[in-house]
Amino acid sequence: MVPRPRSLAGSTGLRSGAPSDVIDKESYFTAATIPKSDFMKRRTSATSIDSESSSKSNWSPTQLRPVPAFYPLERSSRFVEDELHTVVGRVSEANRLLSVHAVYCNETATASLLTSENVEMHLSLWKTSGKQEGIVIEIQRRKGDSIAFHRYSRCILDAAVGELDLGSHIEKNGDDIDVVYSKKVNRLLSLESPKDAGTETENAIIAVEIAHGLLMKDRMDARQLGLESLCLLTDPKKTGVTTALIASRVVLLGTTQDIDPSGNGAPEEAGMMYDEAPFQEIRQALLSLIQFRRIGDAEEFDENEDESEEEEHITVLHNLALAVLANALDVIENEDLLIEGESSFSDVPEEVPSGNRRRIDTSESISERFLDDAQECSGENREIMKTLISELGKAGSKPHNACLSAKCIGSLCRASDKARSRAKELGAKTVVQTALDVGTRTHLKLERECDKVLTTLTLQNNED
Repeated sequence: MVPRPRSLAGSTGLRSGAPSDVIDKESYFTAATIPKSDFMKRRTSATSIDSESSSKSNWSPTQLRPVPAFYPLERSSRFVEDELHTVVGRVSEANRLLSVHAVYCNETATASLLTSENVEMHLSLWKTSGKQEGIVIEIQRRKGDSIAFHRYSRCILDAAVGELDLGSHIEKNGDDIDVVYSKKVNRLLSLESPKDAGTETENAIIAVEIAHGLLMKDRMDARQLGLESLCLLTDPKKTGVTTALIASRVVLLGTTQDIDPSGNGAPEEAGMMYDEAPFQEIRQALLSLIQFRRIGDAEEFDENEDESEEEEHITVLHNLALAVLANALDVIENEDLLIEGESSFSDVPEEVPSGNRRRIDTSESISERFLDDAQECSGENREIMKTLISELGKAGSKPHNACLSAKCIGSLCRASDKARSRAKELGAKTVVQTALDVGTRTHLKLERECDKVLTTLTLQNNED
């Protein structure tokens, strides 16, 4: 007689307990058979917190399920012998500090997690029995970048077992989970980037044109890749300051003609003439995704409709478009600081000091020109500032988009008095305050961005 297979954990492992040949599947798969609307009602969103509760945790499961028979635990799991409320508090606080959008279920002691990089994870708490009574925290990757998943999962698991103080880590290094890698990449880019401004500009424009080619394709995966490329190109920590400046102007103005990295004259005089049509199409596609949730003449998607595969892709593209815009506005706002920072990393003196760099446009003029052009492209009823404030108002259900919108609003308001006045007219302060409350409870990055916007709007009110 062949013996019944046993778990790799053995008789003393995490699954130790009374053996059973009957697997109770009903308790584990009930959620898969009930209607989605009923299932969501049973879940507790990370933002729906009892304001009268003194607990810092947004999650309060009362009991845990045992690890199912023949259930292979992921390697991204940890065992801890602490009390349930302690573990739950650590996990929910880690999600807040890492700005991970969490939707908790008290009944099953699980959580659906979504990072700002669109990595979807599923967290489960299991109870163990036998000689090792305790709790198993397990995190599974459902979608997204595996490298980003491992960085997040390690932080959450280390925090859950009490080995990592995320609060102190963030206070020391900032809220960027990749801060160590970013600093090394930034230094490498500054040392290895070509010193010839013309060559660097040409390479940057070629990269933007490649992103344009991907963005204009019919396939959703190609469009997503194009937007992800633009996210990288507008991030000076990952691609270099010159490339980020060029890509940011393309995103905001749809042109590179105002860029003069050498300071010796306009690009036309330096022999750098490029076809502007792709750049205009990039800006138009981004505005269309942000304001209409579509590219070109495709049908606009309704967020209230049941999610289909295509709608899921559009949701990701909408988020990436907001990220590109937020990056571009931030680069233009901090252009001088970025150039000075790049110079400090380099051991070789630059050919042209940053003070001699020809500034044809200021951050204020670029921001106001972007607002005017966006109004022309989208129509009178689709003002970009109104769209961003509306997106910020959905902080409870889409905190990542709200965070990016707050970043955009803050950059525009700090750069332009016109933008600040318009935001005030649209009631931005009330919306920002509400989003700030959500961020304080569940999303650190949203909290910080809203605090910056509120400070900008408050200073403006005092000046008035």
